[in-house]
Amino acid sequence: MKNLFLAVIFIIVTIATVHSQKNTITFSSDATKNDKQQIFIMDENGDNVKQVAFLDLDCYSPHFIPKTNKILFSATNRISDFLYMINLDDTATFRFPEFIDGGIDPKFTDDGKYLMYRSEKDESNALYIMDLSTGESFPVSDGSLATHAEFSHSGQYIVYSSSADQNFDLVVLNLNDTTDNAQNTVVATKDAEIYGTFSPDDKKLAFASFDINYKGTLKTCDVTGKNVKVISNSGSSYNPKWSPDGKYLAYISDKSGRFQIYLVKSDGSSVKQLTSESGNVVEYNFSSDGSKIVYDSQSESVSSIWIIDVETGTKQNLTGSKANNITPDFKQ
Repeated sequence: MKNLFLAVIFIIVTIATVHSQKNTITFSSDATKNDKQQIFIMDENGDNVKQVAFLDLDCYSPHFIPKTNKILFSATNRISDFLYMINLDDTATFRFPEFIDGGIDPKFTDDGKYLMYRSEKDESNALYIMDLSTGESFPVSDGSLATHAEFSHSGQYIVYSSSADQNFDLVVLNLNDTTDNAQNTVVATKDAEIYGTFSPDDKKLAFASFDINYKGTLKTCDVTGKNVKVISNSGSSYNPKWSPDGKYLAYISDKSGRFQIYLVKSDGSSVKQLTSESGNVVEYNFSSDGSKIVYDSQSESVSSIWIIDVETGTKQNLTGSKANNITPDFKQ
């Protein structure tokens, strides 16, 4: 009887501990002493706000490196862009972050071992992949202007937009293929195909196709480029992101008059507007379980970080509206 009682107590304590654990959010804010954008963290309910970067540079777009307690972010002096890393387990890096390389737009493999970024360090706007354990990097793009790159979830492929044929086409590169067939253009039209992203099972791509008037149409296709399907052509739609379970495809569209987050089921049905803020939503990210989305709502003078429940639509302003709080990301 005593053992049963202890087992019940253990289960209750374990459940309470799990439910008390809060996701960590990182974001950029100018609520700082030097009035520059710096990197902060907080709990998903807005508590325990803490500045974790103190550079004499504007710092943006922080991202948690998967499977670690480290944050990689972009910093700029308005002329050049740099990538730095801080370790939340080593407070010394708050003042002295580790310099990674010159570049922007960091992306990671799901295991957190490799970083991909865009850099002009060799006088060409190329994509590089870095082994974060060694710091060694190598270029992987075709020599043209390359942008909006992302790893597949297996880590074997990348998708990016290439201007090799004067227009931005969607390209998939097999990192394990050393032959001339490693890279294939999967979508090429008179429009610019950007924001390519893999579905969780790596079988589909979502992307935005922009016409000459900068109007974005959201589309999906197989990873080979076949079976292209229009998801949204109302307003201008872009920046698609799959929910971790593949149930939803989220994207940003201005069809309501302002840029807001929309959700559609993976088959393209049941479109619904998720946010309705007074400012434009610029950046957003799913939580690791897909139940929540953290996003920024940017107006002319101030911006706020919000969190919203995907199923219920319940939302909370985490930062108030007294500073420029932008580019949030969940710890994965």
